[in-house]
Amino acid sequence: MLSCAMPTPEQQSLYTLLSGQLQAIGLHYRNELPRGSTSLLMKVRDGQVLVEAYDVSAKKIGTIPDEKTSAAFRSDLDAAFLRSTSPDPDGVVAIISSPAMTAS
Repeated sequence: MLSCAMPTPEQQSLYTLLSGQLQAIGLHYRNELPRGSTSLLMKVRDGQVLVEAYDVSAKKIGTIPDEKTSAAFRSDLDAAFLRSTSPDPDGVVAIISSPAMTAS
């Protein structure tokens, strides 16, 4: 049986902080994200920061870093998250665009 404990106020605050940092970095490096990215999911696994990009349909469309990721983008991700402990074992989500913003 799984326990679904409510996050503590400290965990909620940390999640909000990390999500805001991910959003700011994602928006700053928007041109390096897969086309159509609307949200990001950040995880720290085995000493590496990994970010998954999702489209408006919540379909995974890419992973950062990849071969096209700039050194500056990698550095900013590492500086912001490498020493962080996520309050959510599934990662931290940030919205970087709304469907209305992506429609042309």
